[in-house]
Order: sequence, then C-alpha cells, then structure tokens
Amino acid sequence: MKLDISQEKAATSTARRILVVAGPGSGKTRVLAARFSHLVQEGARPERVLAVTFTNRAAREMRARVLSTLPGARPENISTFHSLGLKLLREETPSLRLLARDESRAILKELGAHDPDRALERISALKNGMAPDGADDGLISAYADRLASLNAIDFEDIVPASLRLVLSGAGRPFDHIMIDEYQDINPVQADFVQALAEGAESLLAIGDPDQAIYSFRGSSLRCFLDFERVGGAEVVRLGTNYRSGRAIALASKSLISKNTERLSNDAAPAREGGSVEEVECGDERDEARHIIGEIERLMGGLTSLSVSDDTGLRFSDFGVLVRTNRQAELIADEFARSPIPFHVVKPPGPGLAGFVKILRGLEAPEDMVLREFIMREAQKACLDSDALGLVGTAQNSAAIHEGKEGLTHFIDELVLDTPSDNLDICADRVNIMTLHSAKGLEWRCVFLAGVEDGLMPMRIKGECDIEEERRLFYVGMTRAMDRLFLLRARKRRTWGEAKECRRSPFLEELPAYLVAIKRTASRSIKKKPVQKELFE
Repeated sequence: MKLDISQEKAATSTARRILVVAGPGSGKTRVLAARFSHLVQEGARPERVLAVTFTNRAAREMRARVLSTLPGARPENISTFHSLGLKLLREETPSLRLLARDESRAILKELGAHDPDRALERISALKNGMAPDGADDGLISAYADRLASLNAIDFEDIVPASLRLVLSGAGRPFDHIMIDEYQDINPVQADFVQALAEGAESLLAIGDPDQAIYSFRGSSLRCFLDFERVGGAEVVRLGTNYRSGRAIALASKSLISKNTERLSNDAAPAREGGSVEEVECGDERDEARHIIGEIERLMGGLTSLSVSDDTGLRFSDFGVLVRTNRQAELIADEFARSPIPFHVVKPPGPGLAGFVKILRGLEAPEDMVLREFIMREAQKACLDSDALGLVGTAQNSAAIHEGKEGLTHFIDELVLDTPSDNLDICADRVNIMTLHSAKGLEWRCVFLAGVEDGLMPMRIKGECDIEEERRLFYVGMTRAMDRLFLLRARKRRTWGEAKECRRSPFLEELPAYLVAIKRTASRSIKKKPVQKELFE
C-alpha cells in the first residue's frame, strides 16, 4: 500500500525537527518504517539511524517492515528506550548487571523496607523525575549503595544513567532519530532524546496527545505539546483513520473533543460502517456471559471452532478490554467454562523470577546451542505457558548471540519484556487484557467491560484525572475496527459486596444517534466439552 499525502510528507521531510500528530489507525508504524527506509535509500548509514518505540512488540513490527524494503540492511537500532539505554551502557561497562524487579524487591527487604513494593514505587518515581510522597532518603541511599557494590542497575536506572553517559560525551552518535509514542515519554526520557539529538541531522517525534495514558509512571503530555514551542518544528498531521468504521470513529472523536489539553487533529475515517452498542447487564457474571454469547453468535455457532464462513471472523478478531486485572480474571473464569479459546495478558507469576535467578547461576554451555540450553532449563523449571511465551519472545532477540554474552543478553531481554510483548496476535484465540496493555493493537470486534462510574473513569477515593481517564477510554474505543460493545453492569461485586453501579459519564458524551442501547437478561453458557476416559 502506498503512502498517502500526509504520510509521504512525514516520511520524506528534510526539516531538522518534525512533529507528527498521528491519531488512531493513521499509519504511525508505516510512516516510521518508510522514513527509515527513505533515509537509508538517500544515503544514510543504517547503523546511524535510530528509531525508538515503547514496546519490544512494536520494535519487532517496525524492524520487519524495514527489512521488507531493505533486505539485508540489519536495522539494529530499532528498539525501546530501555533496550537502547542498556546497550549504550554495556558498551561502556560490559560487566554491568541488570536487576529484575524481584531482585530489587529482595534487596529492599534486606535493607529493612517494611513494604518493598511501595518502596520500589517511590524509588521509581524519584528516578523518573517525580516527587514521591513519604520517600525514605536513608533507604534510597542504602539501595543505591547496594546496587553500586553489585555493579548493577535496576530498570528505572537505565534511562537516567544513559542520559548521563551521553551528556559526558560518550555513547553512540546518530544522524537521524525517530521517537514513537512521544506523548508517553517522561521528562527524563525527553532530556535523553534531546541529548541524543544534539548534532543530529533530524529528529522526528510522532504520537497522539489524545492517547497519553501513562502519567502514573511519570509520563508528561507537556513534552509532546511543548515540542514545537521549545525548539520549533515542522508539524505534520496524519489526516485519515484507516482502522475504524465511520460510526466508531465519529463516536470516539466526539468523546475526546471534550478534553481541553490536546492538539486538534480531525482525522477523517476512510471506512464506512462500524457499529457501537451499549449493553446493560445484570452483574459482572452476566456481562462475561454476554460477551461469550455474542462471540458465539457472531461466529455463527461453535461447531467447527474455527473461522466463521458467514462473517470471516476468527477468535483472534475479538478483544476484551477491562480497566483492572481483577476484571480480567473474572471474565477469564467464565471463558474457561466455554469452548472458546482465550488468552489473558497478565504479569508473569513468581516462576519466571525464579527462572531468572537460576540462569544467573549457570554458565552457558560450549557444546550446546544456547536456545536449546535455555529451553531445557525452562522445562526443568516447570514454567507455565505465559512464562514460556516470554522465554520464547526473549530468545528471538537473543538468538544472534551465543556463549556467555548470549546468555546475559537473553536474561536482559527477559527482564525488559512485558506481558504484552509476548502477545501472539496471530494465534486464533480471544485476547483479554487491560486497556493499558491494548495500546497499539486492533481487533475487528472489541468489548469494553465495566463502563461504569468508578471503573471508567477509575476513581480513587472519589478522585480522578478526568482527562486522562477519558483518553484511556478513547484508546479502548479506537481499538475497534467493525464492532464496538460498551458493557456495564447494574450491580458489581466489590470487596465481597454487591453494589449498585452508575452508568459511566463517558457514555453521555457519545452521540445518541451513533449508539444502539441493549438490555440483557441473565444467561447461562454452554459448558466446555469434556473428553471421557476410554473405559468410563
């Protein structure tokens, strides 16, 4: 598919600073890959072109697109902030050790932290430029000293340490830099980008301020909004939404227009059709059962457990999005009673941390391929399917290395990968995940569960950042291509008690003419078929 006019302008711009405002479905990854290829074709050396994304999954996708147009180019500098930073640091200090979160937690516990998780959150906030409440300066100092004695850094150290390295004059220079999802960077990352871009021929920042959803981890929308004002830039707006049908695109646009802190970008939908349906259910169990029943209906029955001949739908065409991991667990419990294949994107269990600890104490064998060695150890550790998936994902990045270096690189990748990096979007199963994990993904049919005041928007002690919560809801809506279902329960069990639920105020912000409203009756689901024993 050829680039449209605005995509072409972004990909081929010769300006030194370029800000690309790219709404949902407007082709961000396509533009970044096309620009990378264009720069190389115009004479830039691939190793001096840098593209930074926020997830390893996005980096792999961009790398594959670049290779499709530049076979053999080896675009090695397409990575996340943390993978890039660790690479620069290791070039200076090869023996530097990256700690996993569980290892950091154990150190803090040894140092006397009563709540290691809370202490780690405060330390993370401090390193990301925030002012944490109740920070224990003594504990923070002791933790820093312990890491220094181990010649180690934790996840949150990577970008600040890399920034100091680049400012010192070390670090790898780049001629052209591209930063994806710029609306989600924090001030420390923004400073890192500016330091890397010093002397570079071009810096392109691309993203969508309407999808800024990570303020809780220090991200600042101001970095995006100030990019043009602070340094001057050519601004390119990608003007077409190629993903969502017209009804979904117009409904989501109406919602996000209520925010005041944004840049105007009225991207027009390229596709007609699309449907938005609000569904009222009795409780959270009815909500989950309705999702299952709707998938069965749209698939035309589940006799074949494969592609529906009538609609062309596969199970992988359905995404179920929730606000909390607890919601995902409950919905998964109902899916487990049905014959529908599904996958829950969730944080890895303790088994993965134990596996990392085991690998730290092993030497890479000289008489065995590293991949085979790792899989052998993973099987001995009895990892669950999710953890094995993360092992496989990390191996894909570490496969070019062997020996001690390869094992260290593999452990790094395993520590840096997130559950959503392991998501196999081609596997024929329904994916269930939080709204934050769904960023950058799309499905033909999307179910947003729990569209109630208190969940969407999420209120903590009655308070919330309403504009960020609206952006998060917008992200969820714009994952849908053809059908969008907004589900809410009249009652939901919280802390063991069923409570009446109020309709989300965001539903009031959607044009009534675009939303069909449906009220469901309680329903049961067909239980998963059980294979009988031979002599039963």
